[in-house]
Amino acid sequence: MKKSRKKLNEALYKKALGYTTQEVSEEYSVVDNELVLQKRKLNTKSYPPDLTALQMILGEMQEEFGCEYEKFSLEELEEEREKLKKLLEGEK
Repeated sequence: MKKSRKKLNEALYKKALGYTTQEVSEEYSVVDNELVLQKRKLNTKSYPPDLTALQMILGEMQEEFGCEYEKFSLEELEEEREKLKKLLEGEK
């Protein structure tokens, strides 16, 4: 149970901060009854930070630490996101 909770939290933080991922696309053809790689394409996709995920994290922090993040404006939430991002990057 703890592992799944940890994975969910990691996914939520990743979504809140934004991330980049790479996809590999391969095309094969049959030559002499064998599959032969014809083309390989590497795509990089960037996903921007998600404010809804950030609000969920801040909501959990509010419950844990007694902060009142629901009263923050979008600008204040963006500032808080940047602070959290720096904090999380420092932990890695």
